[in-house]
Amino acid sequence: MRQKASPTSITTNEQITYYLMTEDDVLKEITKIIKEVNEILNLQSTTLVRLILNYFHWDKDTLTERFYEDPDKLYQTLNVANPNLSPSLQWNPLSPAYNPTSDPMLAVSEQTTTNGNIVCRTCYCETPSNEIYALPCRHQHCLTCWQNYLEFNIVNDGCLKPISCLSRCIQIIDDDEILKLISNNTNLCERYRRGLVEAFVETNRLTHWCPGNGCTIIVKIKHFTSNLAKMIECDTCKTIFCFQCLKQWHEPIQCSLLKKWEEKNRDESMTGKWIVANTKECPKCHTNIEKNGGCNHMTCRKPGCGHEFCWLCFGDWKAHATQQCNVYHEEEVEKSQSDAREVLVRYMHYFTRYQAHNQSLELESKLLDKVEQRKKEMEADSMPYADRQSIQKAFDVLQQCRRTLKYTYPFAYYLERTNQSEIFEQNQADLERATEIVSDILEHEIDVNQDMDVKHKIVLKLMDITYYCDQRRKILLDHCKDGYSQHEWRGLDPY
Repeated sequence: MRQKASPTSITTNEQITYYLMTEDDVLKEITKIIKEVNEILNLQSTTLVRLILNYFHWDKDTLTERFYEDPDKLYQTLNVANPNLSPSLQWNPLSPAYNPTSDPMLAVSEQTTTNGNIVCRTCYCETPSNEIYALPCRHQHCLTCWQNYLEFNIVNDGCLKPISCLSRCIQIIDDDEILKLISNNTNLCERYRRGLVEAFVETNRLTHWCPGNGCTIIVKIKHFTSNLAKMIECDTCKTIFCFQCLKQWHEPIQCSLLKKWEEKNRDESMTGKWIVANTKECPKCHTNIEKNGGCNHMTCRKPGCGHEFCWLCFGDWKAHATQQCNVYHEEEVEKSQSDAREVLVRYMHYFTRYQAHNQSLELESKLLDKVEQRKKEMEADSMPYADRQSIQKAFDVLQQCRRTLKYTYPFAYYLERTNQSEIFEQNQADLERATEIVSDILEHEIDVNQDMDVKHKIVLKLMDITYYCDQRRKILLDHCKDGYSQHEWRGLDPY
């Protein structure tokens, strides 16, 4: 388990502690938490403790506060046997009662045959007693039936639901017992352990899987806060993401607004340019309308509108006979179209820049191999260590700035114009200019064939502009955080 500190969130620079855990780390954590909680609950079944922790999202404080309010109701909700009651009192219509006189089936199954075997309650085969297994409910089943039953449940349900007795009573089987019963099936044991980890991560609000492609690291934050939009960096796959929404780290825009922006992109980005070129807006409700026939008498089909107008001049169709449709009236046409078209043009302005920085971020990520090669060449030329590292630093800063610039555009799209928004736009422009200079130097000016003096001058230039670029990024983000804390960003979602 590796401990790290997240340096920032969307709204503040407050640091939080988080841990990068492997699946083995999580299994140890599960055992540790169960032991700590059971020192308070004092239950015989550790699996029951695990199920209760699942129910309370592995929040030990909430569990200890609420468990004793009505534990009997909790057991009913979990559909597990109440450990405070005798198994014989927890009668289940799907499972015969305990009294052999009222349960002939149980009486027969509990009786040994003449050769000392026991009848399995599932397959009704005579089985040696050492190959029979029963829970405290005393429903006896052979090991083969148990193994088949456990395999079915593990494959289909994982570990979120309790695995109970084959006789469909509510007596649960402990995790350790399950692993013993399936110990001859290594793959199934691993699958069950994996299921324990998945159940822990899914129900624990402090944990998430790293969203990196194929990454098996689990991230756990130390404390729960209402705003979990924290920057997390995975050491294993180098993914930098938001703990709250698991998307690429998207400072300065908040998760809810980013989701809204992405939904808008899915709806409009592919058709925006086509709409501008091929449709016109209803003069009344400004809904985009495509002409699908030769007639120029148009009727808006938007519910609640139904406005009738001329496709050519946009005049009211009812008064069209008295109008000169062939005469161009610039002011009237522009007035009827400008407001609605401005909405779409404005969106396309921000979307194309968002996409451009996203594309640059992806293309510039390929510079890493070039950076590594240049570092080796500089080392071979006996250039100072600081000079060699300056190229790596420039690459890292370039990636950070591209990512920040990418998300400043949806942030700006929803932002209402104020004095603060104008300051933001100036900071955005300054960062954009500096970022392009760093990108240009890394892509075109670092050349192995240059002499030593030229290389050193370029490195010094790169170090200066990298520092400036990094500072401009921090200034922009700090301004955004100040705006959040002082509630100055009008038009953004509540924070």
